[in-house]
Amino acid sequence: MRFRTLVTNSNLLLRIVQSIDKLSKTAILKLTPTKLHIIVITDIDSGLQLWSDVVNSALFSDYHIESAQDNEIYVEFNIDNLQRALRSTQGGALGVTLKLTKKQGMPVLSLIIRSQSAGGRDISLCQDVPVRMLSAQQMAQIGEPQVPEGQIHIMMPPLNNVRSIAERMKSVGDRVSVSVNRDGDMNVRVANDLVDITTFFRGLETLTYDTQGAAVDRGPNEFYTAVVDMKNFVRFLQSYHVAPKNIVCCVVEHHALVFYVYIGSSAYADTAALNETACGSLTYFLPVRQI
Repeated sequence: MRFRTLVTNSNLLLRIVQSIDKLSKTAILKLTPTKLHIIVITDIDSGLQLWSDVVNSALFSDYHIESAQDNEIYVEFNIDNLQRALRSTQGGALGVTLKLTKKQGMPVLSLIIRSQSAGGRDISLCQDVPVRMLSAQQMAQIGEPQVPEGQIHIMMPPLNNVRSIAERMKSVGDRVSVSVNRDGDMNVRVANDLVDITTFFRGLETLTYDTQGAAVDRGPNEFYTAVVDMKNFVRFLQSYHVAPKNIVCCVVEHHALVFYVYIGSSAYADTAALNETACGSLTYFLPVRQI
């Protein structure tokens, strides 16, 4: 089993890891010949899951991977450890190499950072991130959530605006209700026995593919609603770190609220175009809860 590559965009890789920092302590890194996948499955009680993929060319060059598992490698890592290692690459590194190796018989992801001292002398710093190797059989037991086709897909308003509102709302209740309609309206509501607060967003773009596979059983101004844990909603909002240009909210009533965070894409009105122009995406699955 071999893996070695030059990291050409350590800033993007760091931002992806920062976006998952609040989700869990550990995550799974799946390396394939064409893509890097990061998977986060939180505790059974919360149910939030993140499935992400980024094309290797957006992050790496001189990429070499070899394994008996169809040239795929799966490792579990500590998110904070990888984040600290990646921060070390942000001080004007001349080059960064990432490789899978063993130190004292234990598997590690090694970041080898090449830079220069003030006097012009070459310096090499190695940051090791301990990992746990996973087998193909173990990965086969981990599957992306299967949810029905959503009733509606709508472009999210600026994420920082939603994040500042949610941070104030979370002291009111532990459930948040997200309602959207085909007129481009989104209502975000939280309530308790004393207070009922709703924030209204208007003029959002609904995507043209949202009628495929799901019956259009309501008028344009009628809402579809999903109620989810507030803590999971706030966790999703950490995806602002990757500076996405497009975020799609999909309501699957009675099942989940799904967010598709597209990295490096322009505004288009269908998923095919978004996928073609994006170098990667993060998909958050937030299971519905009772009010």
